Amino acid sequence: MELQEFVAQSSEIVNELSRAIENRQIGLKEVEERILQFINRIGDLMMQEVLEGISEPFTENRVWVQGEQAVFDQVRTLRFLNRFGGVTERRRRCYKYLHRKGGYYPLDEKLGVEKCGKFSPFLTFLQVLFGSTRPFEESAELLSKALGFSISSTAVQWNTEHAGEQLEDDPYKVIEEKWRMKGCEELIVQMDSTTSPQIQPIEGVTGRESLKAPTEWKMCHVGTVQRLQGGKVQKEWTVARYGIMESFGVHLGRTGLAMGVEKTKRLVFLSDGLRANWQICLDHFPGALQILDFYHASEHLREFCNLYKNLEKGQQRYEQWYPMFLDGEALQVIAEMKTDIKELSSKDEGWKHINYFNTNADRMHYHQYREENLPIGSGKVEGSCKYVVGKRFKGSGMRWKKADNQKVLRARMAKINGYLESHYQPTPQDYTFQRPQKAA
Repeated sequence: MELQEFVAQSSEIVNELSRAIENRQIGLKEVEERILQFINRIGDLMMQEVLEGISEPFTENRVWVQGEQAVFDQVRTLRFLNRFGGVTERRRRCYKYLHRKGGYYPLDEKLGVEKCGKFSPFLTFLQVLFGSTRPFEESAELLSKALGFSISSTAVQWNTEHAGEQLEDDPYKVIEEKWRMKGCEELIVQMDSTTSPQIQPIEGVTGRESLKAPTEWKMCHVGTVQRLQGGKVQKEWTVARYGIMESFGVHLGRTGLAMGVEKTKRLVFLSDGLRANWQICLDHFPGALQILDFYHASEHLREFCNLYKNLEKGQQRYEQWYPMFLDGEALQVIAEMKTDIKELSSKDEGWKHINYFNTNADRMHYHQYREENLPIGSGKVEGSCKYVVGKRFKGSGMRWKKADNQKVLRARMAKINGYLESHYQPTPQDYTFQRPQKAA
């Protein structure tokens, strides 16, 4: 049926639906569903007509793509499911690389479908958007309801993990150029770590059987970098990675550089008392004002006070020392803790907390930080841990093998930082029809 014939049917459908409501046969929900089906059919036809009206980028039989030679191979059919639930098809020219496996499809690149497998760019983007936010089955159900046709959870999972495999996460490439390495009044860096379940691989066990393997909890490091101007946040970037702390530190450091750490007037680094965190600060953010997260400090204070044999006195000490910490009297509190060490049920545990405060005393000038409107708690990055990792990786059934876990995390970071959609824009490669000259 031609597109014009479908459009002509719209008046008939409107009258039919109106009569059905008048006769109390259906409600407005059913009306919307019927209209959505009709719109999808029109959209499918329009997509096909648009594709048929697009010309091939070129028809030469030999081309050099990014310096690699490819020759015309044959004409094949481009086929994908579009956002309207229909299958769009188009014949296009295919080129074969001479010196490596793989091919080049100029029309695919022009359309931006080379990253999308069996789906259109927008439909792929929607699946990754949902899949990086919610469990795959839930994402498929919600997406199917919204679109008006069925999307499988397997498709959502495949596209989410495939996107994570392709997505760039180098801050020098994905942070917008208008913010890149530009100066600001204040740059605040925070970091923390959390864990999430991961399938422990068993040698020789693959496929669905591998999903029955034991679970182990793996550490994921999360950091935030905020640019402030006039006391207001201009731009914020979140980073997260599984793996060793040193590797994460390099990534966080590159993010800081891309966000303008070398041109900021004041640099602040806020974290808990973990020694490795402060080493990252020294290695990648030298000269930063270091602030011990007050929430972690107060946790250590609470644990110390819970060691008192006289629980009532322990509570009194906590209520006394808590405001003293806020007022910048950390050294006085430490001195009083040492005096009370004999009243604790475990002196060894007590000294652990005292040593924690001794080590971090220079990072606990909370009265000064508050006067200067600086953050004293890592609520921002702890909230990011829950939002980035907890929400997507700690729910029921949310566990993957290591490689897939990292792919989903990368897709999630692209969604959170706002560059997921741009991934599906056409990105033409450089090509020429003459052999490139070799550099001297």
